[in-house]
Amino acid sequence: MQPTKRKRTSGLTGIELAIALAALKKLAEKARQELNMNAMQQDPELELVEEAVLTQIEELMAVLQARAASPQSYSFSGELLEDLKIQFSGTLALKGDAPGRGALTDNLGTDKLWSATTLLAHLRFLEELVPRCNVAATRLWINAFFYRVSAMIPEHLKMALSIEQVVHKSPHRLSGFIDFTAAVMVPAQLGSFLERPVLRPNDSVLFVSEAKDVSIDLKKHIPQAVAEMLGCARRAGKKIVKGVVTDGRSWIFLILTLQGDGTATYVRSAEINNYERFTTRPSQEGVSLISAILAHWILHSHEAFNESTDFFLAPI
Repeated sequence: MQPTKRKRTSGLTGIELAIALAALKKLAEKARQELNMNAMQQDPELELVEEAVLTQIEELMAVLQARAASPQSYSFSGELLEDLKIQFSGTLALKGDAPGRGALTDNLGTDKLWSATTLLAHLRFLEELVPRCNVAATRLWINAFFYRVSAMIPEHLKMALSIEQVVHKSPHRLSGFIDFTAAVMVPAQLGSFLERPVLRPNDSVLFVSEAKDVSIDLKKHIPQAVAEMLGCARRAGKKIVKGVVTDGRSWIFLILTLQGDGTATYVRSAEINNYERFTTRPSQEGVSLISAILAHWILHSHEAFNESTDFFLAPI
């Protein structure tokens, strides 16, 4: 009996998918024009051929449109991580003093636009203004956190937030974009990065994947995030990368380590929420803690885990 082959999904994501759809729409329009011309010329055989071509184009468009409308996270599973030779190797638990350390960072950037007070007020404002019904809406929450983090970075460095950073293609058709990269660099390099956001070996980068469906358990988005982190790590020439998967309210922190034999391992935290218990109201403690971890990890994204300085205990 032949082994069952797992269905492979399209490697197209993000802008690539939109470009493909736009090209197919133009092709379909041209096919319709030619079909109308052939009908006027009363050539039945050629008309049948053109109808068949148009039907095939429209069927392909329907497939890609369905792909665009469905959560991309469903196309990534634990089986994909097995194919990419990535293994789960432990869980990160918050230290008991982590919330207190997070609160201390509220003193950073108090003289800047995105202070801790501004972030909390902005998040509470969003909760009363924007329905969290799709990815575009949740991005408003994620953006706010990174605006705040940019104000927490040491003065001798600058942060750049890149949207839909290109992910390196792999033999497993892993290509497309990771939703955000937050990179820190010396001020002299900021201008060139903003003009052409190419990840460089000396940049310290945190990779951020947003949940593609807020109604789905956030943990189910981890395989996609880890797979995208692998692509970015290879593209940037990094052996260790840190990242996060989030829906704007809940955050799961990830560390991916590439091994010399082509395999990789990852550890993850439990979900950390930024809202008050049993409510959707953002809490100062949760917001400060998440901001502090993000700022710390951006600065140390490619360093081996250091329990003495991190907000988490060593993975178990």
